[in-house]
Amino acid sequence: MTSNGPKNRFLGGGPKEKQDIPFAIFVGSLVLILVGLGECLWSGQGRETWLVVSGTLPFFILTAVLLIGGIGFWLKSDRFSATELALFVGITLPCSYITLALAFLWFSDLGHTVIWNSRIQKMTWEEAWIDKADRKDESDTHHRPSYTIRTEADEAISTNRGAWLTLVARFGGRKRVKSERNLMADMEDSRRPGSKREWSDRDGIPEIHTITWDGQKNSSVPTSREHIEANYLQAADTSLKIAGVKQNYLPYLVEYPRVTSGRFGQIEFDRVIEQKVKVEGGFHQLVDRKLDQALQTLGSEKQCNIVVYVVGTENVGFFQALREHWQEGKKNDICVCIGYTKKKIQWCQVMTYTDRTLFVENLERDVRRLETLDGKGDALVNTILTNINAANDAGYLRKPMADFEFLASDITMPWLTQALAFLWACVWLSPTVYICVRN
Repeated sequence: MTSNGPKNRFLGGGPKEKQDIPFAIFVGSLVLILVGLGECLWSGQGRETWLVVSGTLPFFILTAVLLIGGIGFWLKSDRFSATELALFVGITLPCSYITLALAFLWFSDLGHTVIWNSRIQKMTWEEAWIDKADRKDESDTHHRPSYTIRTEADEAISTNRGAWLTLVARFGGRKRVKSERNLMADMEDSRRPGSKREWSDRDGIPEIHTITWDGQKNSSVPTSREHIEANYLQAADTSLKIAGVKQNYLPYLVEYPRVTSGRFGQIEFDRVIEQKVKVEGGFHQLVDRKLDQALQTLGSEKQCNIVVYVVGTENVGFFQALREHWQEGKKNDICVCIGYTKKKIQWCQVMTYTDRTLFVENLERDVRRLETLDGKGDALVNTILTNINAANDAGYLRKPMADFEFLASDITMPWLTQALAFLWACVWLSPTVYICVRN
């Protein structure tokens, strides 16, 4: 049945049956808001960002400006109905929150990078595939192949074919690969000129292949992944920060290590630092490998990341300089800092977020008792892990960021960032205004 009445363009009916581009942009803006909200909630930063955003003046200013603007359009335009005004208000509040929350996380000191440790659970290879056009005047959509690692911490990491081939061999061979048809695909993309074997297996069926870890300890692959999380202590303008020390130790200080790319993708983290000193006997590689292996499970169980910083100075004042330089470290860090000269341990200090002082004191004492690090990589790793897993107050327990919520009101954002956030929110909501105003 055809209708002789006007098209309801709010529902997407474009003039003369053409695509309604403004409505598509409007839907896209809503999707972006939902994605931003999902990012904050899925990453566990919803509460932290809400406390910061709702406690700052920019949130109320931005919300007020947007609401006043929307009400102004409603009063001036007969096409802007009361129902559409309610829709606009319902979109404005989450838009204001998401805009400022992401601005705080990405462009202020509130968001800092923490390292999650886990291991590869499985890897998938999605063959190149084609989504056939529904109409003759449209073109087919070609999708490139993708290789994705999934960790036990439910992280998705994009990688390459080399990693796929290596993992297949490591996890038991091709006989353990499970294949299923890609239900989103119309056909396999294996006909493109010059396409390589990595695009598809060329059997004519668009498939997704999966290899799962075989559960053997010697075949497991440790992973480290960077995540942006909120840290009140780093972001707040507070006297709790260490300042004015590090200029005396600049040659001994390095930046906090980052996750790097290896043969399996962006999952490698060098957790041993040797600055102005070199420990013999393969210490660096041994400790790094042993800690990686332990953190495959310990990382999630204890919510921790371990860094060993060996520095060639007898002056324990360096530890305060490191605290200043790394801004107290990451909220899940256990940083074991060791002063090491003349092949002897001169001092040991631990930087971590915990209220269990007994754990810190015992770990520092036990490391000092090793006396030397040469040939004692295994002993150092065992000392660290034994103290982390100790019973009751002698073991490690991460201090929750909720204990620093009193600092949320001290966190500010640069004026330029605020101005850009305001501008982005206005752009973000402009499709909604247009949709509400038009007939």
